[in-house]
Amino acid sequence: MARPMSYEDFAVQYDQGSADNVYNTLLDRPAVQSKCPPLDGRRVLEAGCAGGRLTRWLVDQGARVVALDASPTLVELARGRLGESAEVRVHDLREPLAFLPDASVDVVVSSLTLHYLEDWAGPLSEFRRVLAPGGTAVLSTHHPLNDFEISPSGDYFSVEELRDEWPSFGPPTPVVRFFRRPLGRMIDDVHRAGFVLRELYEPRADPAHREQFGKRFEKLSRKPWFLVLVLGHPGDRAEDGFAHPAG
Repeated sequence: MARPMSYEDFAVQYDQGSADNVYNTLLDRPAVQSKCPPLDGRRVLEAGCAGGRLTRWLVDQGARVVALDASPTLVELARGRLGESAEVRVHDLREPLAFLPDASVDVVVSSLTLHYLEDWAGPLSEFRRVLAPGGTAVLSTHHPLNDFEISPSGDYFSVEELRDEWPSFGPPTPVVRFFRRPLGRMIDDVHRAGFVLRELYEPRADPAHREQFGKRFEKLSRKPWFLVLVLGHPGDRAEDGFAHPAG
């Protein structure tokens, strides 16, 4: 297998491919969008914005968005797509969100980003720190069952590096590096960061879009590909699609 690539290595190729790739457009993004609370007037942190396609939707919902990505090229593409409608900055989630005060955002959204991080403790703790009471975090990642199929160790309970070819973004077919972890470890990391898990959602292919999914429909309607975690602060109670501090 070829050398693994960072998103900076194939940023333009990824941005173009994610515009119509069914994994992004018909599976992950609709799942994340469906779990977001009402966004009009809300302060939103998007952690891992890529070229800003989901960011555009957040802005269109009326959110005030700060969007981050580790790839300078993807950040420039996002800025070009969004103009002055969102603040977009280069940031590695392995570093603290020092530019954001405590309790300064109402919603954290992170689409298909956390699996690039070997350690979730720091990023999740920072998400909780910047999330205001009553706020919601919506995080999507690779499904552990799917990733286990390419585990080099065969040890489901380990956290390990994986390398995979993504032909749907080629040619040339990128080889991408990310990390696999068991479901229990994900939930432990969520709780250790001080969050509560409100919902665990496993999206599947919608029969209404069978034609758009094409040959991938049967696979993506029977096999879990992604996982969405909906998180909040302990003690929050949900009302009218948004949580509020209990009291």
